[in-house]
Amino acid sequence: MRMDARSRRRRGGNNYTVVFVVVFVIWFIIVSGIIISRRFDFGANDTDSTISETESVPGSGTESDNTKDSDTEPDTTDAIATEEAPVTYKEITLLSAGDIMFHMAQIEYAKAAGGNGTYDFTNTFKYIKDLVSSADYAVANFETTLAGDAYEYKGYPAFNSPDSTLDAIKDAGFDMLLFANNHCYDTYKNGLIRTQEKFIDYGFDYIGAKLDPENDGYLIVDINGIKVGMLNYADDLSGGITEPRYINGRVIREGDLGYMNLYNLSLLDEFYNEVRENINTMRDNGADIIIFYIHWGLEYKTKHNWYQEQVAQELCNLGVDVIIGGHPHVVQDVAVLTNEHDSTKKTLCYYSLGNLVSNQNRVTLGEDFTNSRLTEGGLIVMLTIRLYSTGECLVVKAEAIPTWVHRYKTNIGIVHEIVPAKAALENPEAYGLTATSFGKKNAEEVYTATLNIIGGVTEAFNESVILPAVGGVE
Repeated sequence: MRMDARSRRRRGGNNYTVVFVVVFVIWFIIVSGIIISRRFDFGANDTDSTISETESVPGSGTESDNTKDSDTEPDTTDAIATEEAPVTYKEITLLSAGDIMFHMAQIEYAKAAGGNGTYDFTNTFKYIKDLVSSADYAVANFETTLAGDAYEYKGYPAFNSPDSTLDAIKDAGFDMLLFANNHCYDTYKNGLIRTQEKFIDYGFDYIGAKLDPENDGYLIVDINGIKVGMLNYADDLSGGITEPRYINGRVIREGDLGYMNLYNLSLLDEFYNEVRENINTMRDNGADIIIFYIHWGLEYKTKHNWYQEQVAQELCNLGVDVIIGGHPHVVQDVAVLTNEHDSTKKTLCYYSLGNLVSNQNRVTLGEDFTNSRLTEGGLIVMLTIRLYSTGECLVVKAEAIPTWVHRYKTNIGIVHEIVPAKAALENPEAYGLTATSFGKKNAEEVYTATLNIIGGVTEAFNESVILPAVGGVE
């Protein structure tokens, strides 16, 4: 049958309608499937998803800027990951005192005070006990020997003291004794070794001498979580003579030199190399800060000499943080040294802390003796050290505390009482200065002289310290 044009158009239109409906249904099924998949597929975060999260799907509720629904918790993962932890720190106090010497007048008084053949030296330290004990760690120079029955008890020039001196020093609160000094060999190897054994028996840390030449010449002390590397050396005071080696007028017997930490002015390169090796080893073993105790200089001089300055500068260059000296028996000046290889690194140097206690004074030495009255005075240095969580370790504060020895006669002998000078002058009766007519006057004289010697270097150092911003104490 033949169709006319109109019938063909109608039939063709019906075909188009069917195709359109089929295509629409297929499209609707596909889009609906995608929408349902987006809403209910919990694997939507898969990077292989057909539609990325940044694409907009009609009716899906997802905007092109990927804004979450209002009831969804904000994602703070990135903020937490990039937030820096606050800087914290640990803090300790390290106290250092000068020379402890026992002349015969002190030994005789201690024997009378002890009775029954015992020796009691505790009276000497009673007025500084609270100060020493307040520090986290306390150090002093032990300038005598404990040779026992092998030698009689003696003072100058070859010192040998009763073991009970350590009872008094321990009771005062000291933790470490320095033993590199010009009197450590006064009773030869016997006294040198036995003194160290007594340190150990009494529970003291010590440096400056060894029980075996192969032992380390340093000590790392963990003080409340801060590792303090400590070294102690003495100038042999031979003026550079190397043959024979001697100290304090005593020739060092063959094989004995290795038991002491000594240096010689003619062998400084050897000394510096040894110090460098020790410092590197301490740093490798975790030392956070390096304190160097040294016995040097000219006796009774209140100003350091050229040799001290030369050695101090090289120690600064080697990375020592603080230098604390002794031997001159009077307080010497203070300096802040700059590392010649890194100008940002400084070293605080106390050239001499003077005597903590001895029988040296204006009476025994004579008024005409150079600086005899200053031998009655000393200096206690209190360092506040911080270790930051960044690894940086700093002396954040130093305090120089002048001391004075109140020496006077009693019915059982001559008393030697160490007093913190400033506190004693503010309260003379509480510190026993009123026991004599000269107590307050002489204490004030030596205190004023000590302040003039050390100047304002300690205070200037404190002001120069740049403290990191911190979030709290550990």
